[in-house]
Amino acid sequence: MDSNAAFLEKRFCDLARREGKTRFLEPGEMTVLARKAALEEGVQVLFCGGYPEAERTVAVFYSFIEPDEDFISCLKLEWNVKYAIPGHRDLLGAIMGLGIEREMFGDILVGEGCAHVFVLTEIADYILSNLDSAGRTKLHVSFETEEIHLPEPEGVYLRETVNTPRLDAIIAAGYDLSREKAQKLVLQGFVKLNHVECTHTDAHLSDNDLISVRGFGRLRLIEIVGETRKGRTAIRLFRYGK
Repeated sequence: MDSNAAFLEKRFCDLARREGKTRFLEPGEMTVLARKAALEEGVQVLFCGGYPEAERTVAVFYSFIEPDEDFISCLKLEWNVKYAIPGHRDLLGAIMGLGIEREMFGDILVGEGCAHVFVLTEIADYILSNLDSAGRTKLHVSFETEEIHLPEPEGVYLRETVNTPRLDAIIAAGYDLSREKAQKLVLQGFVKLNHVECTHTDAHLSDNDLISVRGFGRLRLIEIVGETRKGRTAIRLFRYGK
C-alpha cells in the first residue's frame, strides 16, 4: 500500500469510528478504502451523491439510523443557448475558479440550456452569490427545488444468457466477443469494475455493476434475471454509446 492510500485508510477509519462523513470522493479506490474502513470499525457506510446514479459521492459512516442527504444541495446553472453552450470542462473550471476544491462538489450533469451540480450545502450559498459566468457564457444560478429527470444515456439494452454471471462471460456477451478474447482483456489490465481495475476473470457480478473496457466503452449489468430452462443465467445489460 502506498503512503497516500495508507493515509486515506487511516483518515477513513477515524471518520468511521466517529460516525462522520467524507467530502466528495473520486469513484474507485477511494470508495473501496471507505468500505474497508467501515468493515474494520464495525459500522455501516452509505455513499450519497445527490441522485441514485452519482459517480462522485460522500461516504457517510453510521451504526443504526441511515442518514438523509441534507448535507448535499443541488444547484441549477442556466444559460442562453443562442449565445453559447458551455461544456462540462467549462463549468468545472468556473466553479474551481472561485477557489473551491474539487472535493467540495460532486457530479456536474450538463443538459440543454442548463446543468445541475451537486455541492456540499456548506458552500452552496457562496457559489450562488459568486458564480455568474463560465468563460464568456453568462450563468444564472439557483437552487433546484424540483425533481431532476436525467436524460436517457445513449446506448442499447441487451438481453443475454451466460453460464455464470462472472466478469469474462458478461464482457463476452455484452460486446459479442469470444470468451478467450474477454479473458485476455481482463488479464491485460484493460478492464475496470465499478471504476477499479480488475484482473480476475472469474469476479462475480451483481445488479447495477459497471464495467469499463479500454477500447470498447462501458457496460452496465442492469439485472441478473434468473436461470433459464436450459440452466443458463439470463441477464439484462446496457451498453453505452451510439
